Amino acid sequence: MDRRALDWARSALGPDLEVLVTSPLTGGTTGSVMAIEAGDGRRRRHRFVLKLYRPDPSEPDSAWREAHILEQLAPTDLPVPRIVAMDRDGAHAGCPALLMTRLGGRILKRPRGLSSWLEAMACLALRIHRLPIPQASLPRYEVWGLDEPLEVPWWWRSPEVWRAAVEIFRGPIPDEPPCFIHRDLHAANVLWSGSSLSGVVDWLHGCWGPASADLAHCRLNLWLDTSPAAAQVFLDGYRRLDRDMGPYNHFWDIADALSWHVDPRRDGWRFARRWELFIATAVSLA
Repeated sequence: MDRRALDWARSALGPDLEVLVTSPLTGGTTGSVMAIEAGDGRRRRHRFVLKLYRPDPSEPDSAWREAHILEQLAPTDLPVPRIVAMDRDGAHAGCPALLMTRLGGRILKRPRGLSSWLEAMACLALRIHRLPIPQASLPRYEVWGLDEPLEVPWWWRSPEVWRAAVEIFRGPIPDEPPCFIHRDLHAANVLWSGSSLSGVVDWLHGCWGPASADLAHCRLNLWLDTSPAAAQVFLDGYRRLDRDMGPYNHFWDIADALSWHVDPRRDGWRFARRWELFIATAVSLA
């Protein structure tokens, strides 16, 4: 991480806190992320996260956007990072930057109690969707990838299935009541302390949109990282909790999957084949 960004973080923390330890954090697909531990004069430790945003024409003003979402979430009871400082345009840190508190807990991707964890993930999704975030304060959901050519991948085994998926994707978008959504809801953005939720992070794409967009993204990640059965258990759990939910439209699975760019040479054949099966299954159910 750029020394300039760390110097900015030190300045933002102020003279009463001394940076003791820094270490890179995994993840951070929209930029780089660093953990910072600082001490005060009373020998207490304070934990922070410094997030730097790489330029992305599709997501201008990324630091401000995530900070804005976190500000909207601050009055709620959902455990999210608190903003310490922001360098909106990168004038001081060298690139757009956000300094936040660091939440405790750890990521669980393959927990021992899988069924109860999937139920907890479904509860979390519904909890997010029912947060009273003012609609006027949020960006609007947009489907990603509609303007791309979406040619049949060179390694895809059933071109007719791919073309059917693209046809559904380019067809009418289901009419679904909007709500507040995370837009990047999956296991790596959720922290747990034992079996208790301790944090939800990475709010850059938070917006006002269809709940099914969150469900589809979480389902795809569960399908790829755990199993198809886990993806279905998650959806079934959500539907039990939200009795007002209508039939799930598998358009959302297709829309989420086609926003990814998968190449077996980069992602591995196992990943690519699971992604292919997810799309094929969604096409058969749509």
